[in-house]
Amino acid sequence: MGEKFSLSLEDELLHRLISGEIEAADFLSALFCERGSRNYWMMCEGLVAYHNKEGGSPEVKAFEVSDSGFNTESRTGYCKCKFGIHFHYTCSDVHNDATDTIRWDFKVDEGSGTIHFIGEEPWVRDAE
Repeated sequence: MGEKFSLSLEDELLHRLISGEIEAADFLSALFCERGSRNYWMMCEGLVAYHNKEGGSPEVKAFEVSDSGFNTESRTGYCKCKFGIHFHYTCSDVHNDATDTIRWDFKVDEGSGTIHFIGEEPWVRDAE
């Protein structure tokens, strides 16, 4: 199952997205604009969650939205996040860096002023 998280939205930003005044890319840029903000941190934590089972204390400090879209009628959209991930294996003091891209689908709940993100299904590798 994909990772999930929700964020509260500012009324003005939500209205501008739903009315079509701004594109999804501009909306997401405004939502995650401040590095270190709660929204930015929540996305970083969602991205890390895809690598928690790999060991190495994964850490994401930065990401960028590489693609996005929004359907005003269904109030749903998507975004693809490209990010670097850092692993630190403490027992061996080995550091490793990698890049990844995760797609998130989202739905806007106007009533509660919330946006709900659901990440893509993680890959499962066969033992064969």
